[in-house]
Formats: sequence, C-alpha cells, structure tokens
Amino acid sequence: MHFDPSFYQEETRCGFTVTEKMKKVWAVELAILEKFDQVCQKHHLTYFAFFGTLLGAVRHQGFIPWDDDIDIVMLRNEYEKFQAIAPQEFSDPYFFQSSYNDNMLWTLSKIRDSRTTAIEFDDPELNQGIFIDIFPLDDAPDGSPAMNTVSKIQSLIWRAIVEPQRLYERMQQGERFILDRDMLSDILNMDIRLRFKTFESFCLSHFGKSEWVNFIAYIIANSSEPPLKREWFQKIEYLPFENIKIPVPAEYDKILTTLYGDYHQMIQGGSDHENIILDPDISYKEFMQKMDPERLRAMLGLS
Repeated sequence: MHFDPSFYQEETRCGFTVTEKMKKVWAVELAILEKFDQVCQKHHLTYFAFFGTLLGAVRHQGFIPWDDDIDIVMLRNEYEKFQAIAPQEFSDPYFFQSSYNDNMLWTLSKIRDSRTTAIEFDDPELNQGIFIDIFPLDDAPDGSPAMNTVSKIQSLIWRAIVEPQRLYERMQQGERFILDRDMLSDILNMDIRLRFKTFESFCLSHFGKSEWVNFIAYIIANSSEPPLKREWFQKIEYLPFENIKIPVPAEYDKILTTLYGDYHQMIQGGSDHENIILDPDISYKEFMQKMDPERLRAMLGLS
C-alpha cells in the first residue's frame, strides 16, 4: 500500500494531536486491512467495519483521531469460513492469530504484522505485532426459550474452557447443569483447544435462528451491550477511510445509534488499547529482547 509522505505528518484533528508515530501505526493497520480485504475478496467473504472503525468511517472518513486500531466484524458463518482458510493465506510478515495457534484464548482473532510492536503481555512467545481485530457476531437471545437455552449452553462451555477446575469441583459437589453430567465431563476431558473448537462449533450450529446478533463475548458475559438486528447487516456500502474505502453495513446509522446513542457528538476518549506499547519501527521480538523485564511489566501496568 502506498502512502503519500504527507500522510505521516503530525496534524491536529478535532482538537487532538495525531503524532507522526501514530500515523505510522495507522499505516501499518491499513496495510494489514488491505491484505485482509484481498483474502476476503478471493474467497468471497463478507466483512464490515465495526465499533470505532465504523464510527470513524461515518464521522471522520478515517480513524477517530484518538483511536489506534481497526475493528472488523463478520457474521459467525462467514467468520468460520475465514478461520478455515486464514492460516494458509497469511504468511510472514503477516500472522493470523487465533486461539488455535498461539498462547491465548480469545473469542476473536487478529491479523498481525510481525515486523512491528503492539505489546500487551509480558509473554515472549506470543506474537505481539501491530494488529487488526476480527470479531464474530453470533445469535443473541431474543426472549424465546430456545435461544435462552442456547445462551446458557454457550456460557457453560465457555466456563469449561476458562475455569475447568472450578466447574469440575461444582460437579463433584452435586450441582446440576443444563448439559448432562457425562457430556460435560467429556468436554472437560478434552484438550483445551478442542474445548474451544466445541464452543465455536456449537455457536455455528445454532447460528441464524434469532433476529438479533451480538459479539459472543458480550453474550456469555451477560453484558449490557445491546444486541443488533441481523437485517442491519444484509447490505453493504463503501465509505472513505483515510486513503481507501471500506465496507460498512448500509444500516450503519441504526447500528451506531444503538451502540453509541448520539454518535455525532464528539466525546474525546481513550482507546481500548491504552496500555499497549506501540512501535511501528521495530519488531516485538527485538523490542522485548532489549527491554528489561521489570521495566516492561511496569510499562504494562503489571507490577
């Protein structure tokens, strides 16, 4: 992706100073997005800008000035198709990162540029290059008994992934769950990545039955984040975003109003990644090798 030298110049947008360094971070993320888009077009996959990236496209025709990342969303059926082909489509310096190929358990995936730095964790084995986030949207509870049951099973399988010992102890104490004891025991005895695959396979097999969708992490956590109408993601528009155009849901006004209320009102806030160490000019491996471990933990707010 080509960037005019003027793109990197420090500037003030909406009263906020965007530094040259942050412009470089943006450029890395846009290049990742371009690669991601090429893969999706090749395999006829649909995706949309989401969260702050969608708001930035609509309100700023680019990044929200105080934002530092790109968020993408895919409906669960498209997301699973993408997960199946992504490991073969992204090669060095790009890295498709999911719960199946790195030392993390996430309900989303990332594409990273391994030549850069975006450190959140003091784990030298984890790929921590600058990234874009890819979120799956799943069926959200609609008040029906069937969807209420699906949501309870999703939460139970997720607990089997993140707190298996606690769940096993509760079973030993005689507590009853929505899944029968043998089935739950089988899940707990699986390798952790197979448990995660079981979770995602369950989400996919019950997708398409509700008129509402939401990010699965919000569903299993009973978050107050409001669900969105599935029909709002049926049509695509392309909006300017910095030096490219990106796909957004045609009903973006309804989505942004649901997520943010009066989204035209400028409220300067922080990024969701304020504790991340960002450096577009050095690889995360080199950065961590040079950094004193205690100082790194202090910078990440871990000590």
